Amino acid sequence: MNCVELKQVRLEVEGKCYLDGVDLTVAAGESVVIAGMPGCGKSFIPRLLLGLPGMENEQVNVGGDIIVAGDNVMALSSQDLQAFRRRVGSVMRDGGLIENMDMRANITLPLTYHYRDVLGPDDIQARCDAVLGDLQLAHLGIGGIRPVAVNREERIYVSLARAMVCEPFLLLLDEPCAGLGPGPASRMCRCLFSYQPAFTPPLPVPDHDQQTHLTRIATTVDLGRYLDSADRFLLMWDGELEDLGDRTAVLDSADPRVRQLLYADAEASAEGPLGRVQMPHG
Repeated sequence: MNCVELKQVRLEVEGKCYLDGVDLTVAAGESVVIAGMPGCGKSFIPRLLLGLPGMENEQVNVGGDIIVAGDNVMALSSQDLQAFRRRVGSVMRDGGLIENMDMRANITLPLTYHYRDVLGPDDIQARCDAVLGDLQLAHLGIGGIRPVAVNREERIYVSLARAMVCEPFLLLLDEPCAGLGPGPASRMCRCLFSYQPAFTPPLPVPDHDQQTHLTRIATTVDLGRYLDSADRFLLMWDGELEDLGDRTAVLDSADPRVRQLLYADAEASAEGPLGRVQMPHG
């Protein structure tokens, strides 16, 4: 059973082509990492899977089919798209926390907004306590602690907690470890690709959302950080996606683009075996 299917997807933003006939299939429960240089457009893939939120005022042209859990995302009505998005978790590069809310309010926001007719206030707070405890962040559950008061690593963990309280079937990770040192990044990767809490009672979800393991799709400029976490790796280059295979295939690859993303600090500089690569940020 497939969770995600992209079929000949083409994406142009403000006249620039970022995806040019891309095909991608991700099985339910599979963990996939998409690697590419800064500016290549890889971050548009998780946004496409959510129906391009926040891009309503930009000049965007999309072609092809974007199918998630059997739904053609770009063909959904506004109401159906909102219902779909609440079943998908996301952790973005900066955490995406709301600055004027404390940590507990940030974590419980999707439950309060989408599931207050299903879960009572005590159930919502119990879920928050559970994920904070699992992630060893119980100290952030104290009222009044806002995002500005915590470090980058804690912001990402809180973002993960917020994503997981709604029991998503799909978790989208856009550069979640960017800016972290090797030790924190390694711990973060292990958590992002293994953590899946179980809640009692579970939320009511459509039948096709039911799966034993969470499907995860991550983007990165640093392949090396994810080698021990994902099932499969892909390279995004010149608007195309190339399937690299598993960890062993990546390490054995002689492709200079792959070597660059494995061993060069692509976040700080695009200098590598291919020379200086000039790309716009994105």
